[in-house]
Amino acid sequence: MKNIFLLIIILIPLNISAQLVSLDYGVKAGINFNSQLNITANIESISNKINIFESRNGQHIGVFLKLSVQKFFLRPELNYTQIKNRYDIPYVLVRTENIVTDFKQNKLDIPLMFGYKIFKNLNIFTGPRFEFIKNVDYKDINIEDLKNDYRVGLQFGIGLKFSRFEIDFRAERGFEKNEINYMKESIGTKNQYITSTGRLYLLSLSFYL
Repeated sequence: MKNIFLLIIILIPLNISAQLVSLDYGVKAGINFNSQLNITANIESISNKINIFESRNGQHIGVFLKLSVQKFFLRPELNYTQIKNRYDIPYVLVRTENIVTDFKQNKLDIPLMFGYKIFKNLNIFTGPRFEFIKNVDYKDINIEDLKNDYRVGLQFGIGLKFSRFEIDFRAERGFEKNEINYMKESIGTKNQYITSTGRLYLLSLSFYL
């Protein structure tokens, strides 16, 4: 009888914890975009600044885990992302034919989102995003100057869950500077490349397995 009583005492808090904590997982896919974003960039070749227009569009696919504790949750993700970058530069202060203005990126993104459930199906979240760039191509030529080991950024957004599906919209930005710098190795007439803070919007659909 005593052993049964002790077992009940142990199982009660475990049962309560199981009701408060849940672990979900699933797959997700979506689009990444910004269009004609006006940014100011420093130009290394003339030690000056210029306004340029940035467009970044692509898609992503990945997996996620979601650890929920009452109304709070932690959601790590692993996403494979492809981005097409395009920059329109006024031909005023710099020779645009010497700058790589169109290139593609293939990268792994690892967002780590901390969120709060406002209502039953509505949540908000924010957290760091770790970016590992696999390769950057210009006309099928890999640009090593734009291939960093990793970058850190920030994401924040809002999610709406219905049944086993969830739609989320988030904004993203990095901490790189807006710059036009010289390349270590030229590609034909191209001897300069562009880096930016990487502002981007993401629209995703998740499915809970």
